[in-house]
Amino acid sequence: MDTQPSPFPDDASTDALATMHDAGAVRVPPWLALVSALGSIRPADIGETIDWLTRHRDALERSYAAGRDNRLGLAQLPANMQYTPELGFLDRPRDDHALRDRYIFADILERRSFFQTTVYAITGIELAAADAAMLEQIGNANLQIDRRAWPLAATRRVAARGGGVAAAVVAGTAMMASPVLAGCAAADCARFLRRAKARVDEGGSVAALVAELVARDERVMGFGRPVVGPDERVPVMLALLDRHGRAALPFAALLRQAEAAFLTHKDLRSNAAAWAAAILSDYGMSPEQVHAVCNFWVAVCVSAQAVFSGERGLV
Repeated sequence: MDTQPSPFPDDASTDALATMHDAGAVRVPPWLALVSALGSIRPADIGETIDWLTRHRDALERSYAAGRDNRLGLAQLPANMQYTPELGFLDRPRDDHALRDRYIFADILERRSFFQTTVYAITGIELAAADAAMLEQIGNANLQIDRRAWPLAATRRVAARGGGVAAAVVAGTAMMASPVLAGCAAADCARFLRRAKARVDEGGSVAALVAELVARDERVMGFGRPVVGPDERVPVMLALLDRHGRAALPFAALLRQAEAAFLTHKDLRSNAAAWAAAILSDYGMSPEQVHAVCNFWVAVCVSAQAVFSGERGLV
């Protein structure tokens, strides 16, 4: 066994072992438990991953067994991961579930749509019904369930061979960590749009910023669509913005300027990730919140593919 010191912080390993314990307690399959635990470690490459697993094999096995064999209890977190106020919790005296500044049964049930509540949970933003309705249609426009999309291909490989919904969804979700796909791409474009806004606020122009980025060969997600070609979702999303009177809002306007500049310099047009970034940013969402909401839309596609492929198996 490798006896070299671990390159990872002790608290990362502590977190990983705690996750293994919890996975054992609720009978997560061991290999999926390892996937969850590695989220705390995040090794740089395959070799480092194998080395860490080898070095910690005994501790991982003990933690999983302790969770499996001991009395079931709620998951525990260290004090520095317990926030005030909390995102949500079961309030037993009220027999209700707190969510940010609201209670699900008392304040939200039958007063908000599921999508309104989803956005509130993810971002803390309370959407008006009309705004939520528009964003739901933006979500509909982004339900791309083509099996050739990389996350969905991974999902199918697992589900079609009988891996089950959970394992297939894990596979598809892991592929969404790519910097050029799904929420990652939209978040990158959202950060770019904030750079563009800062440049304009300083008296500069979006066109000049794009020229600088192109000269440095700095890539910005949200422009161009390799392999598949022009993004058929964009005209649909723009039509929705027009119908709802949101086409001229600040980040949408910045994106139009950026697209004109990228078209001039690199013959690149905007794609759906860019427009999702602009639209959600104009609702006050941060890049991280843009990332999460976009992944929520893609998660529907992954789950659909997991069920569909699992039901059909191999031809």
